[in-house]
Amino acid sequence: MVVAVSMPVYGASKDENSSSDVIKVRVAGTADYEPYTYVDEDDNITGYDIEVIKAIDELAPEIECEYSYTQWDTLLPGLDADKFDVVSNQLGETDERKEMYLYPKYPFLFAGSAVISTADDPMDSFEDLKGKKVDAIVGSSFTTQMEQYLDENPDAFTLEYLDGTLPQMLDEIVNGRVDATVNDPSAAYSKAQVAGIEDRLHISDDIYNGGFSYFLFAKTDKGQQIADIFDKYLPELYYNGTLSELAKKYLGSDSGVTSMAENGFFTEDTLEDFQANEK
Repeated sequence: MVVAVSMPVYGASKDENSSSDVIKVRVAGTADYEPYTYVDEDDNITGYDIEVIKAIDELAPEIECEYSYTQWDTLLPGLDADKFDVVSNQLGETDERKEMYLYPKYPFLFAGSAVISTADDPMDSFEDLKGKKVDAIVGSSFTTQMEQYLDENPDAFTLEYLDGTLPQMLDEIVNGRVDATVNDPSAAYSKAQVAGIEDRLHISDDIYNGGFSYFLFAKTDKGQQIADIFDKYLPELYYNGTLSELAKKYLGSDSGVTSMAENGFFTEDTLEDFQANEK
């Protein structure tokens, strides 16, 4: 399968005298999942997820990253087709993905989902969705969450599958084609602001299915090498405050970073303590 990348590849040039053993890492995200992965006004890919990788790249002499973007539905096939080495788009852990792709040891954010509906008919819980038509993006981890809920609560609501994007889904909600969805609250609010529809939407404060966000790698020897390098440097970004700074800048809060310790990762007080316990 050929994956069409929308724009030129962007790379961070390192010292020309760098070792020839430096691993070239092809990074891909999507262009429209702000504030996590998106394209800015200068046509550069950025966002919290991408900037974390750039920070790892700055620390790690073993790698040199180049960045491109593509559509959501070609992101994982790009790993399959050896178009990319690592992909990022707030990817959670699922059994199906674990069979096909390589997860690193450490996540870079703890995030959750919220019910998104209209301001005229606000809904705050899965129970509020009873009898409603609920939008679900094909292949999304949020869709998996809703499908799992329906496995336990048959006929609670009807899923309407959308082979599209989050902005399209929000448009369907405000225009009455569906009643609600379940998705990332930060991303939804950011997209609603861009579209000028934030006042027409209700985004619940209740967070469901909190989970870790990971970068995904191809299940190859090269993929394992890169994952090991990411795992080597990501803890340093946590302990030196870089992850918190990036979260505050792009997400408006670092609660998703500090919550990682509350949920079992980076529980030591210092990097030195963490490294000592890892040995």
